[in-house]
Amino acid sequence: MADAEDSLAKITLRLETGAELSPSDPSGSSSRAGDREASERAQRAIKRDLMIMQDHLADLEARFARLEPLLRAGSLVSSGFRGLRTAIKLAAGFLAAVYHWRAAARRVEEARFRSERLVFDPVGRSWARKLDGRAFAGHLRRSFGLFRPTLYRVRPRQRLALARRPRVLHAIANVWVGGSTQLILDLHDHLGHRIEMEVMTSALPTQGSHQGMTITLAPKPASRHVVRRAFSRFRPDIVHVHYWGDVDEPWYKIIFEAAAEFGCPILQNINTPVAPFAGVRVDRNVFVSRSVHDRFGSAVPATVVHPGVDLERFAPPAVADAHAFDAVGMVYRLENDKLNEAAIELFIAIVKRRPRTRVIIIGDGSLFAHFRSRVEKEGLISQFEFTGYVPYEDLPAQFARFKIFIAPVHQESFGQVIPFAMCAGLAVAGYKIGAVPEILGGAETLADTVEEATKLIVELLDDRDRIIALGERNRALALARFSVERMAIDYLNLYRELAPQDVDLLHELPDAIHFPL
Repeated sequence: MADAEDSLAKITLRLETGAELSPSDPSGSSSRAGDREASERAQRAIKRDLMIMQDHLADLEARFARLEPLLRAGSLVSSGFRGLRTAIKLAAGFLAAVYHWRAAARRVEEARFRSERLVFDPVGRSWARKLDGRAFAGHLRRSFGLFRPTLYRVRPRQRLALARRPRVLHAIANVWVGGSTQLILDLHDHLGHRIEMEVMTSALPTQGSHQGMTITLAPKPASRHVVRRAFSRFRPDIVHVHYWGDVDEPWYKIIFEAAAEFGCPILQNINTPVAPFAGVRVDRNVFVSRSVHDRFGSAVPATVVHPGVDLERFAPPAVADAHAFDAVGMVYRLENDKLNEAAIELFIAIVKRRPRTRVIIIGDGSLFAHFRSRVEKEGLISQFEFTGYVPYEDLPAQFARFKIFIAPVHQESFGQVIPFAMCAGLAVAGYKIGAVPEILGGAETLADTVEEATKLIVELLDDRDRIIALGERNRALALARFSVERMAIDYLNLYRELAPQDVDLLHELPDAIHFPL
């Protein structure tokens, strides 16, 4: 193999330099016969090298042919072991479920509840709960930890542009489902052709996995040795920290210190309502909204870059469902970072004031049990649908089922789901909190209290023309301000500013998609 590579290198060198292919005296003083002789010598040398290389390749093919049965056998054995491992895991899970049958029965019941959908019966002119088999299978799989689904999948929009791409290391406390993980995925999709990216995190999602991203795990409490080893291996040109602060600050502190130790420029994304990390030198701060920037300020150069939306994916359906005008919904992690236990009270108040309204709660988390308990206590479960976790690919279909998106948040730095809803042509209402007015371009559909918000939303539900007008305005705003391509270009320009001088980010090429697949 080494001989074949040497021969190929010689041929390449001759072709690139023109050695022995052109006259030694380009001025014309050499005779044509000498030129011909030199050319023939070069051709004979190239043919000889090609023949040698072909002999080497034929020898390699013969060796591989002898090894092929062994390789196939090894592949079959490996596949068999994987199948056996899966079978053992399934059998162990089944035995555990039988032994703990009460807990297993409870999981099945909860999966079934999350899979029931409100379906309109045109004969009886009423709504009934119907089991969605596909959703039920997914919830059962997640509930028992079997066949973990793919949560996020990188889908490059362009082919690779550089053999040696600049390297960016994304550091984030966890890569669970949410806007920050979606941001990293979008940067992989739209800038992966120019930039090589890896992710460092302290926690992976339990309900599924991500495909197409190289992820290094540095569990909390973070080991400086593990972090330094990852930096030494990847050698990032830029470290892009997606900062949350709060309980994750000790983990982030080690990342910041390692980046400073390796001399990497640091781009800090402030994705939640927290003050930027100030323990080490940071080159640039990026805020996901103007409201967070104005609230906390920045000691270093800063800019605001709104997260982007796949405008085509979340386009409204060609034909609207007439029943959607009597439904409201929300899409959030049911956790205490943005919501709290009081969030469900707004939906309960809406249904009490307007009983024909249906509510679709999309999301899962620690608040799920409380939300369900409150709705059941009020006797309103027939008008509520709790979908549990819904894959990103299925969100557009869910947005088509209601015409008003509710944002019952107690804090909000940006909230990517609101631009999703705006792009889908929905009206958006809720509380006048954080960045919500900034995203919507105003506060006419926002309120300060449950009572004010209930009154506003009920009046909106009774005015279809206004719902349509607000939806059209919101979609126009989303198209103008929240394009994922525009966001990717903004980050590309930030990377260009921060990259060391010896790193080529193709400054002379256009920003937009330049290398189509």
